[in-house]
Amino acid sequence: MNGAFVISLDFELYWGVRDSKTKEHYAENILGVREAMPLLLALFNEFNIKATFATVGLLSFANKEALLAGMPDSMPHYSHTAYNLTPEYLQHLGHSEEDDKFHFALSFIQQIQQEGVHEMASHTFSHYYTLEEGASPETFRSDIEAYKKRAHALGISLNTIIFPRNQYNEEYLRICKEAGFIGFRGTEDSWLYKPLSRAKETTWRRLSRIIDAYWNISGIHCADWSELKHPSGLYNIPASRFLRPYSAKLSWLESLRLRRITNAMTQAAFNGKIFHLWWHPHNFGKDIQKNLNFLRSILEHQQTLHKIYGFESRTMNKCYSILNNYEQR
Repeated sequence: MNGAFVISLDFELYWGVRDSKTKEHYAENILGVREAMPLLLALFNEFNIKATFATVGLLSFANKEALLAGMPDSMPHYSHTAYNLTPEYLQHLGHSEEDDKFHFALSFIQQIQQEGVHEMASHTFSHYYTLEEGASPETFRSDIEAYKKRAHALGISLNTIIFPRNQYNEEYLRICKEAGFIGFRGTEDSWLYKPLSRAKETTWRRLSRIIDAYWNISGIHCADWSELKHPSGLYNIPASRFLRPYSAKLSWLESLRLRRITNAMTQAAFNGKIFHLWWHPHNFGKDIQKNLNFLRSILEHQQTLHKIYGFESRTMNKCYSILNNYEQR
C-alpha cells in the first residue's frame, strides 16, 4: 500500500485549557480561532486535504440551556479540583455562541460537516482526563454516551476517539471498543510521549519534546500499516508529530522545525507508511498568517510526495476502511 498523510485536529477552544490558562492570558488564541478556522479550511480545500476533526462535545450546542440538558448522567470527581466541571462554572457560561465565543462553536462544527470531506471525531464530551486521579470507567462511559447522543442529533457518526492530553490506557480503550469506536490516535513510540497524568509529567520531558520538534532525538515515528491493529481491537493511527505553533523566540529555528517534519513525511512516502500530524486550532489563533504559511510549506511538500509516491491525504476513518479491505482479502 502507498503511504498516507493524516492530519487530526483537537478542537476544544477554552474547554481544553480552562484548568491551566486564564481567559485573559489566552483570549487571543481562543478568539483567534474565529479568523483562523475559515482560512485553515480554505487551505485544506486548496490542497485537497481531508482531515479528522476531534471535537469536544460541549462545543456542539446552540445555547446554554441545551448544553445543560445534554450533560452526562455522572461526572468525574478529580482530586485536582481545577479539572472538575462544576455547576458553578457551567452557570457562568454565556447564553450562546453569539455572546460566548470561548465555549460554543456549533457554527464551526456545521461548517466542517458541510465541507463533506472531513471526518468528525470525538475528543470526549467534557475533555475527559482518563489518567487523572478521580477518573473512573463509569463516568467515562457516561461521557461517551452523552457525546454519542449529541452526535446522533447532529447526524454525525463517531468512529474515532482522540483522548485529551493523549491520556489513555488499556481499560479505557476497551470501553471505547465496547462503545463502537473503530480507532484512536496513539502516542509516538518514545518515553517522551508515553501517556501520563499531569502529576507524573516532568519539566525535563516537556523540554525534551520541544527540542525534539527541531532536532530528531526520538525518531521518525512513521507507522507501518501492518502494525496498526491494537490489542484492544481498535485501530491505532499513532501520532508522528505535534505541529507546534510559531514562536517568535525560536523563529530562527523555523527551517529546522520544517525539515524535522518534511524529512519524516518523505520517509513515510518512500516506505509506504503513515505520517500523522496533529495540533489544536487554538494553536493557530495567534500569529495566524505565520502558522498558515508554515502549514502551506508542509502541504506543498505533501503534494510533491503525492506526485512521486502516491502519498495521499487520508482521514483516520479512511485508514480504517483501507485496513479493513486489506484484511478481508
